[in-house]
Amino acid sequence: MTESQLEAAFDAVGYSILYEKLKYKIWVAFNWKEDDPDILERFLSAYAFEEDEEIHCNEFLFHYKIYKNIVEKNHWN
Repeated sequence: MTESQLEAAFDAVGYSILYEKLKYKIWVAFNWKEDDPDILERFLSAYAFEEDEEIHCNEFLFHYKIYKNIVEKNHWN
């Protein structure tokens, strides 16, 4: 996935503010090139992120990787 696809996934579920807070860190810390934007969008839809709650890059990526692993292992693509 490209950087613009990453941003679009956040925008599609109403997490533009979260993306603005994490964009550089999550782009650098994880190789998104082989990831499916649909999995990220479903992850963002499934989790409830509060605007006033602080979330760190590592915490976000930890939860995303678990979700992605579950989707891939169970062939929910």
